[in-house]
Amino acid sequence: MRKLSLYYFFYYLAASSFGPYISIYLSEKGISLISIGLILSMLSLTGILAQPIMGILNDRLSDPRRIVLLCLLLMPVFALGYYYFDTVIALCLVSFFYAMFQSSSAPLSDVLTVEIANSQGFSFGSIRLWGALSFALGSFITGFVYGKVGYGASFISYALLMVLALVTFYTVPYKAVTRAKVSLKQHAAQILRHQSFLTFVLFSFLIATSIAINFNFLPIYFKEAGFNKGWIGTAYSIAAIIEVPMFWFAVKLHRRFGLIPMMMLAALCYSVKCLVMAFSTQMGLVLAVQLFDGIAFAFMASASVEVINRYAPSYAKATYQTLFVALTSGIGGIIGSALGGVVISHWGVNKLYLFMFSLCFIALAGFTARRKQLEPRPDRPVKLEGEAIPS
Repeated sequence: MRKLSLYYFFYYLAASSFGPYISIYLSEKGISLISIGLILSMLSLTGILAQPIMGILNDRLSDPRRIVLLCLLLMPVFALGYYYFDTVIALCLVSFFYAMFQSSSAPLSDVLTVEIANSQGFSFGSIRLWGALSFALGSFITGFVYGKVGYGASFISYALLMVLALVTFYTVPYKAVTRAKVSLKQHAAQILRHQSFLTFVLFSFLIATSIAINFNFLPIYFKEAGFNKGWIGTAYSIAAIIEVPMFWFAVKLHRRFGLIPMMMLAALCYSVKCLVMAFSTQMGLVLAVQLFDGIAFAFMASASVEVINRYAPSYAKATYQTLFVALTSGIGGIIGSALGGVVISHWGVNKLYLFMFSLCFIALAGFTARRKQLEPRPDRPVKLEGEAIPS
């Protein structure tokens, strides 16, 4: 447990030291904003394709650590491409190869962590909270440091921290197992018949789309509302800091009330936050409701990983987890970014948050209406092709 906690700490500390600064680093290199958008869009597009592929490959290995270790090794290597290349085509290729491994590293790590947690009697949330803690600390510290020494330093810190994450992950004990060999056709048939999984993905997609819109357009919200833009970073930090205790608290709640109620609470918190931001003219109130954002993310992140793990058969857990991320965060991120720009252009930023409220409220209503059907029951194992799949 300690080694996994340390791994998550280093992994998300590395993520906080690099990911948020790619766009501003490229801007300082003289890359146009349109080109930066194209370069960064490759990350999402590649992730949608790469995640299910990596998940299927991972499920076919007796030791799933191999692909994660490969990802951890190659991520900082390909990240250096942003430093060495200057043409848009080359940088798009860098994004493609970087995202091939970066997009899959977190969900595959979660798969292994849930498996170890279930076998050793601790919760996924108790491990994941260390990632939330390090990301919050890293985001706060690196902003000041890079402002003084330059954003090129992000490549050095990212490489060093990823080495620490790789070494730590390598020391995590794991007993290799023999896994069933299932064809792609069997995988696809079983997933398409798994009504609970597909319904859960649909409602989660609505929330993920709202999350993506908020992440991309919160700075625009502050600008359009006439708020001091210096507080934008604080808004993100408030949400990140509250995640730490909420990951711990989420474990207590889902053990008592179940996993789907946690998704309902997450949807409710997001709904309240978006509704307040749609009508508020007070920056203090807007900053305060960012607490709901952090609470909702912790509840959703911890519960969704557990739900998908219980839905998935033993031979396809990585496939289900990576597919879930691709269909929710991946596609939701792309659609959310596009929709956000359209809504703001035609109706303004307040209507955008009212639209986000609608998405989250629909998800809340859906989870509430289908609570009993969606709550996973570990005592009902998923069967092979030709047999019924739990729904």
